[in-house]
Amino acid sequence: ALTDWQQTPHGALALVIMLDQFPLNMFRGQVESFATESAAREVADLALARGFDRNMTSQEKMFMYLPFMHSETLIDQDWSVRLFEELGLEKSTNFALHHRALIARFGRFPHRNSILGRPSTSEEIAYLASTEAFHG
Repeated sequence: ALTDWQQTPHGALALVIMLDQFPLNMFRGQVESFATESAAREVADLALARGFDRNMTSQEKMFMYLPFMHSETLIDQDWSVRLFEELGLEKSTNFALHHRALIARFGRFPHRNSILGRPSTSEEIAYLASTEAFHG
């Protein structure tokens, strides 16, 4: 119903935030927190293809790029790292690198397994029980 928001840079940004950030925080620990993840990436992809991020502030770009960091595909994770490296925000780049490392290692985010009803591998269980899971 809000696809017309995609026609402007700040409309697209607002839609990305609504599709990416709102569900993650409103439904934390529930399946619904991931329900609009792919839609957020689609909106962000289109916005980037249109160059909407070129004139955004660093903070606006950060929110536009987050859907790629939240993706469980390595291609999106590679894109996320590249975008955050280009943005030059060290803390955000470190988070992007950590997220990418998890996807490269496990092919998914192990902490989502119980929420999504996926069985965890023994390696994922060991990771989740480790301090590495909390400190990246």
